[in-house]
Amino acid sequence: MLGKLRNFSKSKFAGLLIAIIIIPFVFWGMGNVFSGGNTNSVAKINNENISTQDFIEYINETRLTPEILKENLDKNILQEILSQIISTTLLKLEIKELGLTASDEFLFKNITTDKKFIGENGKFSRIKYEKFLLENNVSAISYEEKLKDANLQNNLFQYVSGGIRSPQFLTRNFYTEDTKEIEVNYINLEKIYKKNFTNSELDKFILENKDDLEKDYIDIIYAKIEPEQLVNSNDFSSEFFKTIDDIENDISAGLNLRNISSKYNIQLIEKNNFYLQNEKDEILKEIYSNRNGMKIDILDKESFFLIYEIKKIVKKLPSMDDKFFNEELLDKIKSKEKFNYNKEILKKIENNEFKDEEFLEIGSKENLIEKLTIKSKNDNSFFNVDSLSLLYTIPKDDFLLIVDNEKNVYLTKVVNFNYKNFSNSSEEGKIYISRSNFRLKNNISNSYDDLLNTKYKVKINQNTLERLKNYFK
Repeated sequence: MLGKLRNFSKSKFAGLLIAIIIIPFVFWGMGNVFSGGNTNSVAKINNENISTQDFIEYINETRLTPEILKENLDKNILQEILSQIISTTLLKLEIKELGLTASDEFLFKNITTDKKFIGENGKFSRIKYEKFLLENNVSAISYEEKLKDANLQNNLFQYVSGGIRSPQFLTRNFYTEDTKEIEVNYINLEKIYKKNFTNSELDKFILENKDDLEKDYIDIIYAKIEPEQLVNSNDFSSEFFKTIDDIENDISAGLNLRNISSKYNIQLIEKNNFYLQNEKDEILKEIYSNRNGMKIDILDKESFFLIYEIKKIVKKLPSMDDKFFNEELLDKIKSKEKFNYNKEILKKIENNEFKDEEFLEIGSKENLIEKLTIKSKNDNSFFNVDSLSLLYTIPKDDFLLIVDNEKNVYLTKVVNFNYKNFSNSSEEGKIYISRSNFRLKNNISNSYDDLLNTKYKVKINQNTLERLKNYFK
């Protein structure tokens, strides 16, 4: 729960709340929508009830408008809001049980030293403070209560993990594992994968993947309309746009493009049996991408208008004489071979069935086994970052499939580790002390989250939540 609350402050949703915090808005008339019994409860934490009134008050405090709520209903905005209310309520229950308090002295010091409220004389300005409250449509009591809540939550975090320091042996282990050099033997599998295929293999692949390989062939007529064609002028005049309106009306009336072409003397371009390959013509790309929409349409392209009609669409396999199709076919069959080859190796590695003998057998082809020393977990000069993270988790003599920065696939074997000496006083050592402290605190917070999840039972009234959702639609 604590982790969720911390993560919320970094989320896009939190950014949304902050961005609209100054929008004044209050919901009216909600009291009559929910009444009586459990219908007024949207959630319960142990015996603590979260009512619909609590829910609405929370929304009012965040200044979320009805428009924002309505637009984000399908993105679970109400569930997000409820999640924050539950987290906040749970923390308040825990703070109360632990007897944590925020003193008046803290409140006085926090407000009077806030830079927002310091005047030109360097002292607290009551006028600035009151102006801030007015501008943000918040009362002094409400603002000060929020300061107290924030302080109490901080005290709770300090109670859980404040003052924690990672033992030196943990920091040392963290450092040595993170910065160790790894000697690996590797085979570039790109040199192993099958690249040549017989006609029978290609035919079999086409048969098995016919639906994926078929293309939409279209017959089209189209034209690029500019002012000079219609009104004998280079200007986008009112006369030109009136003619465009007339053409749109003709399309709505059911005229086909050849009729329109004759009526307005538009020169058409015709293409039959066309499908998109490595086409550079942006007009053809656009028409092809719209092939499943309107059969005839006119589009405003800013510097001209595009009018087109799709006469026919036929789905079929391209000819084997088609160079573009052949290239695509080879790419697909190669990708499938790579996938199957990698899958077989991965399966053996996962089942601990891949042995040195097989590694050497694969590498003996054209002497493909190479050696590399990785300097640290951050040394991504060859393998990519994700691959390094995996590589730094496996023991000596283990195998792994990883990729380089160009997405080439490698079969690797960890040969040896070389460890660096840890020094508390070095700059690198100080960084790892801080990182180790943070990691330990984070682990403790996660354990505390698990404790809270066990300690507090949360029940959501889905019926009430659904009624809230319907209300905001």
